[in-house]
Amino acid sequence: MNKKLITGITTLAAVVISSTVVYAANTTPGTTHTDTARSFTEKYPAALAPEASSKPVPYKEFSDPHVYSKLESSWTKAVQALHTKASKEANQDTKQPAAFAQEQWNLIAGPDIEAEFESKLSRNEASSFNEVFITATRGLKPGDLMYALLLKGNKAEAKVVWQRANGDIHVSHLRQSKDLHGNAVWSLLGSEEIPSGE
Repeated sequence: MNKKLITGITTLAAVVISSTVVYAANTTPGTTHTDTARSFTEKYPAALAPEASSKPVPYKEFSDPHVYSKLESSWTKAVQALHTKASKEANQDTKQPAAFAQEQWNLIAGPDIEAEFESKLSRNEASSFNEVFITATRGLKPGDLMYALLLKGNKAEAKVVWQRANGDIHVSHLRQSKDLHGNAVWSLLGSEEIPSGE
């Protein structure tokens, strides 16, 4: 269930409960208020129209600053490890260009992936991405730090990265392609561990 749907259901439940209380108060013997003649949607239009203020808050803004700093440091370490590894591979094989250029990738904190990326995909592509993403994060072990998504500028390649408890960097490589019907689908190309010494 997405966050907007959950928020809408919660709002609707609150409105139904409060309208039940109002109804009970208005049905006691005595004067009848004209407000009870209005329909539910006339009384509570906000229950149907999502408010502009329901925009997701980035993880950085509500997380503990010390925790976020530690996570951000681990993600920076992952980016540097990918860059160093690509540079070493390029130096060993002069025909191969460096496979990781930092400026081409956007880092998205784990809790922000749905709002900043998945929610902008079609339903089918989001489902495909989510399935592959869940498979990629199954490699998390106790003590590992929270993951982040590195999304390439063309939004057709992604890397799920996190730092292991021992300092190593885990990287899962994801790629978008087209199926036989021309729909965008995601697949997990593989995963690797980059030792902390590299």
